[in-house]
Amino acid sequence: MPSQFMKSLDKTEEGKLKVFLRICHVSPILEYCKIGSTRKSVAVAYWQRRGRENLEILENLVRLRHKFARVLGYSNYADYAIEPRMAKSPSKVFEFLEEVSDNLSDLATTELNFLKELKLKEEGDTFFGMEDLLYYIRRAEELHFNLDMAEVRQYFPVNVVLSGIFKILQDIFGLKFKEVKNIEIWDETVNLYAVLDLSSKELLGYVYLDMFSRQGKFAHTCVLSLQNGCSSSKGIQQLPVTLLISHFPKQIDECPALLRFSDVISLFHEFSHVVHHICNRATFSRFSGLHVEGDFVEIPSHLLENWCYENISLKLMSGFHKDITKSITNEMCKSLKKKRDLFSGLKLKQEILTCLFDQIIHSSDNIDIVELLRHLHPKIMLGIPLLDGTNPASFLPRSAICYDATCYSQLWSEVFAADIFVTKFQDDLLNQHAGLQFRNKVLAAGGSKEPLDILSDYLGRKPSIQSFIQIKAKNSLPVPELK
Repeated sequence: MPSQFMKSLDKTEEGKLKVFLRICHVSPILEYCKIGSTRKSVAVAYWQRRGRENLEILENLVRLRHKFARVLGYSNYADYAIEPRMAKSPSKVFEFLEEVSDNLSDLATTELNFLKELKLKEEGDTFFGMEDLLYYIRRAEELHFNLDMAEVRQYFPVNVVLSGIFKILQDIFGLKFKEVKNIEIWDETVNLYAVLDLSSKELLGYVYLDMFSRQGKFAHTCVLSLQNGCSSSKGIQQLPVTLLISHFPKQIDECPALLRFSDVISLFHEFSHVVHHICNRATFSRFSGLHVEGDFVEIPSHLLENWCYENISLKLMSGFHKDITKSITNEMCKSLKKKRDLFSGLKLKQEILTCLFDQIIHSSDNIDIVELLRHLHPKIMLGIPLLDGTNPASFLPRSAICYDATCYSQLWSEVFAADIFVTKFQDDLLNQHAGLQFRNKVLAAGGSKEPLDILSDYLGRKPSIQSFIQIKAKNSLPVPELK
């Protein structure tokens, strides 16, 4: 284990190190610990925690949801939850998940076979289990490329990143961000920007940026609507006002606040919600802001995340903190993109497992949840069995429980965002014609039209999963020769 992690652990009176069943302890062990039996004992303990107690809560929660849905006239909770969304029905969700899973199987199998061979070289002829995934994916990353994320961070001062995002949004969507000075704000670190149409200079709305950490601040990174745009009965347009909250470190003395690469992605992701809110031109407040279907609202965000992995946009958002004229290197850009796509087949199989479990328990009554997961796991995860004694309420991410039948939404959004990116932007990242069409046809409509109609109108056809599958297959790395 890394020495920094070992030093962070508390000790017992006898001098033993305490490992708590929290993700901040469990993830590093599963990712770095070389001893397979230790990884397995920690994984088993983590996925068994609170055993029967949590399982009973989950089972009761699902029963109550079905009861609630039947009171409203639905046969099950999934029918109720999905009807107002883009997918419309659980059958469409099942069809989507199974199609994506089937198309990823060859890629995921190749990846898994490589990890098994890597384990054979390091630990001998031992069984490959779920406790091995994180460790051997990390080991495989070391074989593919040597990327120091601490060094990468040196190229992302927050002000440089923000300036680059403004430039990219201006080039794609024709939006100009202009800071408003001398205003009353709730903290001195908060900034207000007016958003204008680049051509007409028309004021479209305002965005407050509350980006830095402070005590007592709301802890979630998000975009909130302060005022929705809409038209009054007299035809007067009410301007949208939105707030972006994040938690970046403040500048200390002469050292600028530096962002991790994951923070850069997160900030760009949230700015797409800002753009969606500002560009919305629905007549009624009810359909304005981000009041759109839950499996549609993240599509613009996942679309814009693609720019975080391309040379032209990364160079606009980067500058070495001691000399901002020196942008991130081409080699770093290539490595960041490779890292995103490395073992994407296996990672997506895990996400599909979560989504299918979520969909099944909310589509049928009287499901044996433990038996369901035991059956589903090896089927989706290419034969890797569930660890003995795993509690579904502890094993699955909270999204499978908290999203209640809509866990599929993130993957759904990623897939259709990939279709838009490949069709409209992949060959011309700063294609303003495609960007203005997206702004006027997709973002401006808000929740006033059916999402499928909006995307079909923009693409000139119904959205497809094929672009997403092609991206994963095309960008998957050749398996290196083991020595």
